[in-house]
Amino acid sequence: MYYQDVGKGKVVLFIHGFLENHSMWKNTIENFAPNCRCIAPDLFGHGNSPALGYVHEMKTYAQAMAKLTNHLQIEKYAVVGHSMGGYVAMELQQLQPEKISDLVLLNSTPLPDSEERKKDRERAIRAIQKFPEAFVQMAVKNLFLPADQLRLQKEINQAIMEAKKCSKQGVIATLKGLKARVNHQETFLDAKSNKLVIAGKQDQVVPFKKLKESIKGSKAKLLSFNGGHMSHLEFPNELNVALSNFLKF
Repeated sequence: MYYQDVGKGKVVLFIHGFLENHSMWKNTIENFAPNCRCIAPDLFGHGNSPALGYVHEMKTYAQAMAKLTNHLQIEKYAVVGHSMGGYVAMELQQLQPEKISDLVLLNSTPLPDSEERKKDRERAIRAIQKFPEAFVQMAVKNLFLPADQLRLQKEINQAIMEAKKCSKQGVIATLKGLKARVNHQETFLDAKSNKLVIAGKQDQVVPFKKLKESIKGSKAKLLSFNGGHMSHLEFPNELNVALSNFLKF
């Protein structure tokens, strides 16, 4: 499994989302590396890491993250997960609760797929089997709001280029894992780590109202941007400030 490891100090583990890789954190890591140690892996089937079997369960990804932190002899760390990376972070919270000091869900949710969403995953698997390149291009574009298609054209093209690095097998295995993920509402509620949820009010992947309801009683801080699912590209500077304040750099 490929990973980037730069900087010294407080450790922050950055976990990317579906069809992404460590490069999505480039802007954030450049800002944070002078003050902390940033570790950003490529999950199996993404970026520079090969696919691993026929189903990439969120727990499998989390076990790999746990092995990585053990390998690097890290005793305490913060974790920031974007979208699918947040689902992996929830599994990791169960595996290493004593090690996670701070937990950040970025455009993510502790809730599982709805029945409709599971059907979407099945349709996506069929689509990528027939038209892999067209699927990747459309899937990435759909993560951005229509109003941002022109403003963020350069960023969208870059995201598509990075998504194309995912192997076909890796994408299918990950879709199966996403579909099978479990409800972690209780995990999030009970987590003793400092918690921050960063959301997009117009996010079409993680509906804001449903997310807000799901974290009630968790003592998590909630920060919302007036944007969609890609806060790291829609509001890069604001996101860096929010993370820096929360993680106390």
